[in-house]
Amino acid sequence: MTINGISLIGLFLVFARTASWVMILPGFSGAQVPMQIRLYLAFSLTVAVVFIIDTPLDFGTQVQPHILLKLIGIEMLIGGVLAIPIRFLFMALSFLGELVTQLIGLNPIPGTPIGDTQPSTVLSSTLNITALTMMFASGMHMHFVFGMANSFEAFPPGVGIDIALFTEDIVGNLNSFFSTAIRLSAPFFIYAVIMNLVAGLINKLTPSIPVYFVSAPFIIGGGLFFLIYIGDDILFLFHVELVKLVNRIY
Repeated sequence: MTINGISLIGLFLVFARTASWVMILPGFSGAQVPMQIRLYLAFSLTVAVVFIIDTPLDFGTQVQPHILLKLIGIEMLIGGVLAIPIRFLFMALSFLGELVTQLIGLNPIPGTPIGDTQPSTVLSSTLNITALTMMFASGMHMHFVFGMANSFEAFPPGVGIDIALFTEDIVGNLNSFFSTAIRLSAPFFIYAVIMNLVAGLINKLTPSIPVYFVSAPFIIGGGLFFLIYIGDDILFLFHVELVKLVNRIY
């Protein structure tokens, strides 16, 4: 059966790739987004994409079930390949937030998970929601949609991908992402070392005073002031990394 010359099997394969992409991509796959909204979004993106791609989607009228399952698996894998690196980049941002939280002494304070269900800290949630807001406000999400449409030119439906090359690329991305997180949190490492060194020296000079409890408010207050001062630079540099990643993938 066909609709406007497009087979239903081809349409469903486009939906399989788009749905797996929506399930993983940050901002679209958030736990705060109802499942029905994500389903309707995948349907609408499928309809939008299928009429702008030039790749033929005619798979005939008879496709064996095992062949169809293989095609669905390939399409879901390709959709995941397009979204997983961006997901990992936002995970690196969450790691940065948890790292900075511990360095400035705010680690006991839990936060609301943004885009995930695992426990998170206040700073990680704040950084993630701000980065997602910047992503949508700058129109970056439209690059994702156009990239999804262009992926059907690079990877036509039913054509597999090189798993070894994908795995190697993921390893390289993880190394780059978390190196970026460590680099962006470097000022807080320096701050934590200096503050703890000062607290240790004061404790040696005045052993009768519980310096640990006295210094905690100053360390937290100084860390928050430091975060306010350079937090916008951290988010700007993260957005630059996101733009570079999107341009490289899409």
